[in-house]
Amino acid sequence: MSLVLIVVGAALVSTALFNKVPRYVPGRLPAPRGPGVATARRTAVPPRLHWASARLTEQGRALLTTVGGSALIVAFFLTLSGL
Repeated sequence: MSLVLIVVGAALVSTALFNKVPRYVPGRLPAPRGPGVATARRTAVPPRLHWASARLTEQGRALLTTVGGSALIVAFFLTLSGL
């Protein structure tokens, strides 16, 4: 439980601090070639993550910081209590 709260809290606080979120960019398959067509090979592009702006308002950043920080504090005290 503590580990989940740490991961969630850290993700929320880092989103609020850097104002960036990961965005999935799907990969691209190579274009199919017709019969007898001799063109340059197009290579496939693997899927990747792209950092996009979160476009948070000041209230949104404050909310994410508050909720994420609270999750980290709760995780800290749960760890101290041994749960």
